[in-house]
Amino acid sequence: MPTVPVVAEGLFTYQIGGSERVGADLALEFQRRGYRVVCFAFHDSDGPMRTQLEASGIRCLDMNYAACKGVFRRLLYLWKFWRMLRREQISALHVHHTAALILCGIPARLARVRLVMTEHALQWTEWGLQYQRPAQRYCRYATEITVVEPTQADYFRGALALPADRVHYVANGVRVPAKTAQSVAQMRERLGIAPQVLAFFYVGRLDPVKDLGTLLDAFAALPADVSGRSRLYLVGDGSERAMLEAKRDRLGLREAVTFLGVRNDVSEVLMAADAVVMSSKSEGLPMALLEAMAAGVPCVATAVGGIPELLGGDRGLCVPAQDSAQLASAMASLARSLELRTRLAARATQHLQENHAFDAIADRYLELLGLPLRVVESRAAG
Repeated sequence: MPTVPVVAEGLFTYQIGGSERVGADLALEFQRRGYRVVCFAFHDSDGPMRTQLEASGIRCLDMNYAACKGVFRRLLYLWKFWRMLRREQISALHVHHTAALILCGIPARLARVRLVMTEHALQWTEWGLQYQRPAQRYCRYATEITVVEPTQADYFRGALALPADRVHYVANGVRVPAKTAQSVAQMRERLGIAPQVLAFFYVGRLDPVKDLGTLLDAFAALPADVSGRSRLYLVGDGSERAMLEAKRDRLGLREAVTFLGVRNDVSEVLMAADAVVMSSKSEGLPMALLEAMAAGVPCVATAVGGIPELLGGDRGLCVPAQDSAQLASAMASLARSLELRTRLAARATQHLQENHAFDAIADRYLELLGLPLRVVESRAAG
């Protein structure tokens, strides 16, 4: 075995996404604490996350399931995965989403590797017993299971009948960056946002579950005293981009709605925002909202998953899902009141510092992975 433990971080893809952001941030933190870290994606060979991780010195592997072909593709992948664990001398493995356990649970058990799985959202539970039964079967291969908002734990302990002591609530963590008037002005200038413009931002995948058609409808419905000075910027990419661009044009919003595509500098880009909007039909605990709150940006989002708890206590505005009229009303309230935006942002930042401090979250994951908080401290203690 190597003298320094090797931690493997398994992303869903190498694209920009919430769970990918969590995994990449943890990988970078584990490396900073002295661990050897390797990363891979179950459903990708390349992408922005791989570029960012490799630029930071983390070795990324190609473990794309799609590369395995034929009738026995899953068996081939399981064998390939087991070989990777042995070859890389992995001490602990962290993956995201229950479905990942289908591809890594058995190899991890055979290789005697401690496996922690983090679930970020439970929309797959809507598909019934067809998915619940495999989930229950494969969850037994995880050493520990974490969820990003408390009610998700009830599902694993109840519907999937997992032992209570194997299911843990671990909130997503985020660092609060320094924000100055100069950094805000510089980013707005880079993006071509005039000082008088009220800039609404969305950050995330352009995916059906995000219900961005409702967001476009809400933006189109903003009252006249707000709409003329408001602009909407969508950061991200996905399967619905072409459809959403077409809808934007049908609504006559070509000059007011801008698609910024995938960005590697989301925390900096958010400095340009006056407010962040999320219209999702289903969520866990969205990293996009945490990053917005960390950037001191007020948020309005749909009351799904962990969002009501996150934005409760006057830390943001919540509206029902798939209700463009109420979303438009909430957006207008933010646009009309600098005092409201300032109050929500200040309380949100305080909440993050008290409940989502990144260092404490990383500590918890290392504990669940069965590893010391720092390699140097562990070796010195020995």
